[in-house]
Amino acid sequence: MTKPKIAVFSGPRSTIANSPTLVTSDKGRLETDSYLQRRFDHLVPQYLHEPVTVRIRKYSAHPLEQDAEEVYHDNGENFFEVLLTPEDGAYLLPYVARRDDGSGTGTPFEESDLRNPDINYGGRQTFFPDASKVFEDIDRGISGRDSKGTVGVLNSIADYKFIRALPPAGYTKNGEQAGVDFFPYSPRPIGKFLTSASLAKATNIVQSAINSGEFDGFIWLEGSPHLEETLYWFSLLIDTALPFVGVSSQRPHGELSNDGDRNIVDAARYIASQPLTGMGAVGIVDEQIFAARSFKKGDARPGGYRSTGGHGGVLGSANNEVKIWYKPVYKTLSTSDLRITAIDSTVSFQEYGDSDNEISLQIKDDDGSLIGNAIASVHLIKYGHYMAEEDSSDPDLEVDIIARINRGINQEHFTADQSPLFHGFVLEAAAGSGSALPSQMSALAIATFNGFPVVRVGRGDHEGPLPANPLDLTIEGSNLDATKARVLLRAAMLKLGRLPKARDPRNPTSIEREATVKAISKFQELFDTH
Repeated sequence: MTKPKIAVFSGPRSTIANSPTLVTSDKGRLETDSYLQRRFDHLVPQYLHEPVTVRIRKYSAHPLEQDAEEVYHDNGENFFEVLLTPEDGAYLLPYVARRDDGSGTGTPFEESDLRNPDINYGGRQTFFPDASKVFEDIDRGISGRDSKGTVGVLNSIADYKFIRALPPAGYTKNGEQAGVDFFPYSPRPIGKFLTSASLAKATNIVQSAINSGEFDGFIWLEGSPHLEETLYWFSLLIDTALPFVGVSSQRPHGELSNDGDRNIVDAARYIASQPLTGMGAVGIVDEQIFAARSFKKGDARPGGYRSTGGHGGVLGSANNEVKIWYKPVYKTLSTSDLRITAIDSTVSFQEYGDSDNEISLQIKDDDGSLIGNAIASVHLIKYGHYMAEEDSSDPDLEVDIIARINRGINQEHFTADQSPLFHGFVLEAAAGSGSALPSQMSALAIATFNGFPVVRVGRGDHEGPLPANPLDLTIEGSNLDATKARVLLRAAMLKLGRLPKARDPRNPTSIEREATVKAISKFQELFDTH
C-alpha cells in the first residue's frame, strides 16, 4: 500500500516546535566555572563527527535483564562492541559548547542567558525553523520508543514535506527577520506577535499547497493558546476535502513528558486512516479529535483542551487506532461558503442605506492571493455586572467603543498605508439573554450605522445558541464564544463587506435602518451555518 504524503506547516509561536535552551553540560565546564552539580550530566541529541566504536555493558538496559540471563546469547564478553556512525542519526551526548565572551576559553551557556539583555537574551534560537528535526527525533526515538519497543513510527505512516508558513524560527544569516519572516514567543522580551497580513500569508501558502495536488493530508503546527483561532479560520477559508489537522503542545520538544510528539504521531495516523469525508478541520491533542469550531484551550497542561458550545465537539479518538464517533453538519473546508476559492477578487456592498449605489473593494491580488489588509479589524467588548458608570444609554460613556469607531473611520479613508479595509465588533454579553449595558448597545449601534457589523455572544463558554432576533442591530453568534465569533466575522466580511452606512450614524432614518437589518440577515445566515 502506498504511503500518504502529508504537508506539515510550521505555524507561529509554537511550543510544539520549541526546545529547552542548550545549557553547557558539566563535561564542558572548566574547573574555574560553576558546575550544575546534578546527579547526572544532561544529554542533548547531537551527531557524531566521525565513526566510533563503543563497548556497551551487558545487562544495563533494564534492572532485570540479568535476572533472565539464560535467555541471552553469551558472546564470551562482559560487553557488546558496536560501531556508531554519523549516518545513524543523533545520539544523546553531553553538550559541551561554550559561549564566546572574548576570553581564551569562553564561558558556559546558561539558562539565565535568556533573561540577559546585555547578550541579546542569549543570542540563540530555541525554536525550529521547520518541523523536520522534530519529526527526525521522533523517528530516532530520542524522546521514547513506540508501544512495540522500536522507532520510526512517523516514517512508517507517511511521507512528509515541511513547509514554513509562519515559522517560529528563522535563518538570520540569510536575512530573515523576527516579526517579519518568523515568529517566536521567547525569550519573552523579544517575542513577536502577528498582524492580519500574516494570517493572509498563511492562508495563501496553505491553499497553494492544497492546489498543488501533491498531498493527501495536512498538519498545521502552532502555539497552544492560538491554534483554536487559526484552525477555525482555515476551516472557513481553506478549500479541500482532504484531512486537515491542527496540532499543538503544552511542553517543548525535548522537555520531560512532552505531549506534542505524540500529538504529531496521532495526527499522522488520523490522516493515514482516511477518515470520513466531511470531517472538516480538526484539532488532535491528547488522543482526542476535536471539531475546529468547538476546539479551545482551557489550561496549560496535557488534557487542558476542551469543547465549547455545550453540544459535543469531540468527534472521536486518535491513538494506535483511530475511531470516529460523530461528524459535523456545519459548513467547513470544501463546503464552506467562505472558502477562498469561492470568494471574488472584489467584494461589493451597499455603501449607504438610503441609496442603491454599491462600492467595490479589492480583497485579492491578480493571482488570487488574499490581500493582508482585507482581513477585518474586529475588537472584543465585554459586558459585566455592576459595570455601569451611570444609569444612562449615553453612547459617549463608552469611550473605548467610540474611540475604536473613530479609528476605524479614519483607517477606511487611508487604505494606502495598508490599514484594514473592514472593521467590526464582538460583544460578549450576558449568558443566555445576550443583554448588555444600554450605553454599550447605543455605542455599538453607532458602529453598526458606520458600516461595522456587531456580533453578540454569551459570556464565556455558554452552552447553547444565543436567541436570535431578526429585527435587532446585531448578529447573534449562535453558540460560538467571543474568540470564534471574531474569526467568523472577519471571514464573513470578505464575502459581504461592510454594512450600509447611515448619513448620520447617531440618527439613522427608518429606510437606513431597514437596509441595515436586511444586510445583517446575510451575516446571520453565515453564523447559523458555519
